[in-house]
Amino acid sequence: MGVMAKCVCGVEIDISGTTPRKDGTKVWCRVCGTSFIHHHNE
Repeated sequence: MGVMAKCVCGVEIDISGTTPRKDGTKVWCRVCGTSFIHHHNE
């Protein structure tokens, strides 16, 4: 199982192919259109 980012609408997005960054990974939800920052240490 890869790294999963959870959106505020409840959708889990697989971001396992992205490189972890100090300030977090920017994720865009395809379902609701929200952009959010996921921190890999959560």
